[in-house]
Amino acid sequence: MITSCDEAVARLRALPGLSCCARPLNVLPLLRTGCLSAVVSVEGPDAGWADEFGASFHALEPERGVRDHTSAGAGVHAVLRAIACTSGEDAGAGAGAGAGAAGGGWRGRELALLPYSAMKAEWRTALGALGARLLEPPSHVALPMLGDKRAQRAWLRSVGAATPPDAVVPALDHRELRRRFGSPYVVQTPVGSSGKGTHLVVDEADLRPIRRVGGGPWLVSGYVEGVAVNLHVLVSADSTVRVLRPSVQLTRIEGVGAPFGAYSGCDFAAPALLSPLALARAGTSARRVGEALAALGYRGLFGADFVLDGERPLLLELNCRMQGSTWLLGELELAEHALPSALRHVLELYGHATGGEPRTDAAGAVQLVVRHTGAPVRVAAAPGGGLHRLKDGRLRYCGAGFGLLECGPDDCVLLQLPSPGTVLLPGVPLARVVARHPLTTPDGTALTAPGRRLVDALRAGFVLEPLDEPVGSAVPCASR
Repeated sequence: MITSCDEAVARLRALPGLSCCARPLNVLPLLRTGCLSAVVSVEGPDAGWADEFGASFHALEPERGVRDHTSAGAGVHAVLRAIACTSGEDAGAGAGAGAGAAGGGWRGRELALLPYSAMKAEWRTALGALGARLLEPPSHVALPMLGDKRAQRAWLRSVGAATPPDAVVPALDHRELRRRFGSPYVVQTPVGSSGKGTHLVVDEADLRPIRRVGGGPWLVSGYVEGVAVNLHVLVSADSTVRVLRPSVQLTRIEGVGAPFGAYSGCDFAAPALLSPLALARAGTSARRVGEALAALGYRGLFGADFVLDGERPLLLELNCRMQGSTWLLGELELAEHALPSALRHVLELYGHATGGEPRTDAAGAVQLVVRHTGAPVRVAAAPGGGLHRLKDGRLRYCGAGFGLLECGPDDCVLLQLPSPGTVLLPGVPLARVVARHPLTTPDGTALTAPGRRLVDALRAGFVLEPLDEPVGSAVPCASR
């Protein structure tokens, strides 16, 4: 059983690691510990990441010059196809690397998948065409009910979890749904993540764009206006289930540009101000679900999203993968000299049981996602990534910073900023702000005064120009 970070790193470094993800930030604990040699992503790394972590980065955004809503699945596939368009052993240096290309070409390389989420069949095919040999975790029992929100909600109730009232409907009749669930209510498409496909409905007009897109039958739920809480849960290779630190999910915040349901960040300190009874009940529910998943063969991390209805936690959905908050949890664990959950996730998927009971106490770690609002624009100037401090209403650069570990009590770190020249579509992230102090109220629904000043200063650091031409979306060679 692996119990220390040194043991985990020694095991994972045995073969060069590859990770496919939406943004390099998602796998920061694997980069920090030197377990990755290559990252394929949609968004590119911030300046300095290639030198700091000694990995090659291959990303869609630097190649296209556009930050849009491309999913990780489509984006990673486009990057792999673009790499295939380059020839010879220098292929690793092209295809929108956006950073140094340590490690040379792909042909003949043996890479161990260190997954953020499951490997898609098209990625496997593209890597094979590049001549790389991919080592993957053993396959587990297929759990189709986890990929469909409608089936997942029914399964959650079958294992004893309390959920909001809901129904699966083939047609969206506002009058009937309002009578049944009250106003507002929530409509969800069967597949979606990070809030995509989740809609708050107040009146008939809110249903029209949902109907145009289609995707039904839909899951319709009653709206519960409570604190949103997320729990990481780890299912070990020996079927042990461990519930990790909770965080408050930041949502419905005015001023950060997020539509309803969109991920706006998390706060690992805020649970200290919530009802201990409600958190304990959420932990019990998450553990029960984890035990049911373990019995079906699931291994690794999953996330459980709750909303607190008073002291009663209602389970909304599961995310059976690493989450957008897993990297920040890993930063806390590294600071405490504990084995990061991201490394445990990978090891458990490969059948290596990890030991050690995780801490569940609150800790100062916040990330806030600030989004672009308005029409498509081009970035003429942007703040630099790294460590900053707010002074006289302006963000002052203080030095290199890659995450929470470089962040002091009064500082913030800016991450995943678009480069000058990048086109931004409406609703895409401008930056992720990381801090040790609260930026929102304890319920995660409003900016504090310091949080507001920080967001205002961040936006003031951008110079955005309107576009004179349509937004292009072609990736060189990607469609061939």
